[in-house]
Amino acid sequence: MTIILQTRKPMRVLFLGILLASISLSAQAKLYKWVDENGNVQYSDKIPPTAVKKSHEQLDKHGLVIERKERAKTPEEIAEEQRVRKLQEETRRRLEEQRARDRVLLSTYRSEDDIILARDGKLATYDAQIRITYNNIARLKDRLSYQKKRAASLERQGKPIPPQLKKGIENTRREINENYASILRQENGKKRIRAKYALDLKRFRELSKLKEENRPKAAAEKSNARDEAIVKTVLHCNTKAECDRLWKKAKQFAKKHATTPVYVDADHIFITQPPRDNKDLSLTVSRLKTKDSNAEIIFLDIQCKKEVATDTWCTRKDALRLRESFRPTVLKEIGEKTGK
Repeated sequence: MTIILQTRKPMRVLFLGILLASISLSAQAKLYKWVDENGNVQYSDKIPPTAVKKSHEQLDKHGLVIERKERAKTPEEIAEEQRVRKLQEETRRRLEEQRARDRVLLSTYRSEDDIILARDGKLATYDAQIRITYNNIARLKDRLSYQKKRAASLERQGKPIPPQLKKGIENTRREINENYASILRQENGKKRIRAKYALDLKRFRELSKLKEENRPKAAAEKSNARDEAIVKTVLHCNTKAECDRLWKKAKQFAKKHATTPVYVDADHIFITQPPRDNKDLSLTVSRLKTKDSNAEIIFLDIQCKKEVATDTWCTRKDALRLRESFRPTVLKEIGEKTGK
């Protein structure tokens, strides 16, 4: 038996009672309730196919809801639910990762000083490698000076320069450039170390709930000046034409401000002679390739006479001023020439 009953207020309760009475003879009888397209409540002992995917309820013999089924979801709703679920899973994953990092942080370091000491230890390792590289550059420059003197002597005598000597000069220039590229990589490594430990310090303070006035700011900001100065002597370019213009202006800057004579002016390296006294400044400009086939880096190095053998960094005020002015000067001249 199939009975369909459409009800409107206020007769809904009366009709429901009549319907329940009419199907009560069958113990297996079911009663369904749903709302049709016009907003009317419908009752039936069988749910029609048009209502199966809609929200509907099954009632017992007393008219009480024993089962409620929501309408079928649209593909858009299912996709949105999946998207939200993925976001929730990603949030949970990141939260677990952060908790794991926090546990490691608190178990590794007892105080901010421990973090700062660990950071400075790693920076010191980079600095030691940079010192070695600078010393190697000085050795290579001495070798290049000797090679060029030999070549000049042969030319004065009217003798040809042996291919082996020419190749040696070219190889030495290439090694000098490679060493400058190594220095830039080491400096970038220091930058990454500083960034990592800055985040560790910040998180450690959050976890430890330290007050601002108790933080050792001076220690945390130690030794940044040198790294910032390195950045100021680096120029980036992305096309050959742009790199050629920057290279030309960078060499002009070096020629103008170096106090020692030029003794190498090649396609990818420009060097003035080493400093002879405490007033001299020797400038080297390198044109270095990057992983991108078109991009290049132009790097200025400034050296003055060493006070002690381990010195790699010229801290004289005139050298610092040159480092500060290098990028603005070159970029300004390029901009003026191109009308930018």
